[in-house]
Amino acid sequence: MLTPTPLSTYSLSYRPDLDIVFLRWLTPDTLAEAQASYEATLALALAHGCGNWLLDSRRCGPLDLLQTAWLTHEFFPAAVARLSPHPLRMAVFSSLQRWEQMRTDAAVAPAVQAAIAPTQPYEAAIFMTEAEAVSWLQAPAA
Repeated sequence: MLTPTPLSTYSLSYRPDLDIVFLRWLTPDTLAEAQASYEATLALALAHGCGNWLLDSRRCGPLDLLQTAWLTHEFFPAAVARLSPHPLRMAVFSSLQRWEQMRTDAAVAPAVQAAIAPTQPYEAAIFMTEAEAVSWLQAPAA
């Protein structure tokens, strides 16, 4: 396993044995910090030709509508294009609080549903355990 890159708000590592890039947020982040973490994730993924990402968002704090919109409409489509021919598959490891917000917060729930919709050019799913997230990433793409 490569040594993780510790940063102030997140850690980033690639596991060649699983062929997964792990992005773990350590604290709630701003939009600029989130953008930096995703750009670093894409750079690491490109270096390893890896489209499987595990996004550990348990410590991110509440979901942010601006961040969700940027990811859905800008970053993820651009990442898909840059990673091609490797498909982008993202398993989001969530906290119970964020899961509840995704389901019940009228301000962000529609944006989250749009972000994980099967019509997106990438696959994304939300999990409550890391084992389930890794298992999903190891399964053949839909």
